[in-house]
Amino acid sequence: MTLKEAQFRFEPTAQDAECVEALVRASGVFSAEEIAIARELVEEALARGAAASGYHFIFAEGADGLDGYACFGPIPATDRRYELYWIAVTKNARRRRLAAKLLSMSETRAKAMGAAMMIAETSTRPDYAPAYNFYHAQGYALLAEIADWHADGDGLAIFGKRLA
Repeated sequence: MTLKEAQFRFEPTAQDAECVEALVRASGVFSAEEIAIARELVEEALARGAAASGYHFIFAEGADGLDGYACFGPIPATDRRYELYWIAVTKNARRRRLAAKLLSMSETRAKAMGAAMMIAETSTRPDYAPAYNFYHAQGYALLAEIADWHADGDGLAIFGKRLA
């Protein structure tokens, strides 16, 4: 299935919490706590709605189910700053540049909501090098690194991109 054949939707369904959890777990890099958070954001958006929860989604459906998703929203107490909370795609979808498409769509939707900047955070661990390289390739600048943020040997990299 090509990106043109992928179906994108923006509203979470009851099945998405489980699908997102499975997708994030299958990546093999996230901790049990992080996987739980990915699921919780979907559940909170379902319970409270996008406006109240602040969580906006893009789901990419493929022939076999969820191929990828992105979650973004406004950062509280900032002026038009949005955060990309999650982006994950299946291994097969990586070859189709689905993550780049989801990020571009997230930026477009956030900008339509008034966003001036998108922030994305990732780990500095070696197994997160693909994410680090991905943000650079999508025009994001490395704004800061904080060593040992998550744990000893697991730092935080903060990327940003001006949208307006």
